[in-house]
Amino acid sequence: MEALRPLAAEAGMSMVQMAVAWVLANPVVTSAIVGATRPEQLDDAVAAVDKSFDAGLKVRLDALTQEYRWGDDIR
Repeated sequence: MEALRPLAAEAGMSMVQMAVAWVLANPVVTSAIVGATRPEQLDDAVAAVDKSFDAGLKVRLDALTQEYRWGDDIR
């Protein structure tokens, strides 16, 4: 998590916005399921749709999280 915070700040997004935008940047994902317990949490997540998601950011996020994503490579 701490490695991701600077990336979100650099991109001008909250962590939630970056996470939702990252999911939506995956071409095989047709929709993102977002859970929220308060309206402001939903507002934050929905705002990700309006954020531009740089391809370089996706590459950096993919590299930082590769060891945690099962199915990306044969283990």
